[in-house]
Amino acid sequence: MTGARVSWLNGGAALLALATSIGAAALAGHRPAARAATATAPAGAENPATVTDASGYPVAVRPFRRIAAGSTVADRLLLDLAEPQRIVALTEFGQRHSLVGYRYGDRLLIKSLDDTESLLALKADLLLVNNYGDQARVARLRESGLAVFDLGEMRGTATLLPNIRAVAALLGDSARGAAYERALLQRLERVAAPLAGQSRRRAMYVSIYGDRLFGGTAGTNYHDILTFAGLDDVAAAHFQGWPQYGAEDLLTLDPPLVVTRPGMRRLLCGQPELDRLRACAAADGFVEIPGALLDDPGPALLDAAEAVFAAAYPDVGKPSRR
Repeated sequence: MTGARVSWLNGGAALLALATSIGAAALAGHRPAARAATATAPAGAENPATVTDASGYPVAVRPFRRIAAGSTVADRLLLDLAEPQRIVALTEFGQRHSLVGYRYGDRLLIKSLDDTESLLALKADLLLVNNYGDQARVARLRESGLAVFDLGEMRGTATLLPNIRAVAALLGDSARGAAYERALLQRLERVAAPLAGQSRRRAMYVSIYGDRLFGGTAGTNYHDILTFAGLDDVAAAHFQGWPQYGAEDLLTLDPPLVVTRPGMRRLLCGQPELDRLRACAAADGFVEIPGALLDDPGPALLDAAEAVFAAAYPDVGKPSRR
């Protein structure tokens, strides 16, 4: 079955069409409390016996040998934390768009979680998903003996760090997860170190989906990327989550720098009134980063932060990766 395609739908496609998949509360600029899985070891124990997922479902830790990922975050965490022989399937979306797609090898690729029969045919013993809402399907999969673990929402470091701990605990190696988490945070904190006390540029993330303007600020990976890239997210004081903006919102905030996806400068500055933005008038007013990288709420946000930093501060030295 090398290279076979199994169906996948959980977060991956939404990364490139986020505005159509977020809830009404987020559109209004309100951020509900993020849900993430938790792993808590009993006193004196190195690894927990049970890990509770974001839906509150407890999964007993055992020697999982056939593990599948149903989201891009789960893809990357398995590739980074699990022994290769334990990974039976990853997502098709991740293989096509991830910076580390070459690491997917010839594993089975999942295209949609709606195809229950194909998922069962994997004969996996653990399936990792993010914010999977179809509880009837989840129940059927669990009844078949497949442990389905919901890692919860994907909001950048606020949920990624608990996800790292949960996946490492499920793999039976919490120490490996702790070391990975430390290394990731250290590298993120070093991205803007070359600024060495220089003032941060004021910026915001905004993009166009259809005929609407959407942002990503406090409580999302976009805010994390801007912050770790040494930028001051001007939207964070007024909005949370993934707000929908009007032209007046952007003109009021009037960021000197806009971080966005390729081609957005032309589209944004071509909108009525938005050509008055300071960013539109400045040669260095836009940083455009590939969407598959900028939208990824997993460990790739390190790569995104480095790319944004390099573009926003071209005359400042590169951060050390040591």
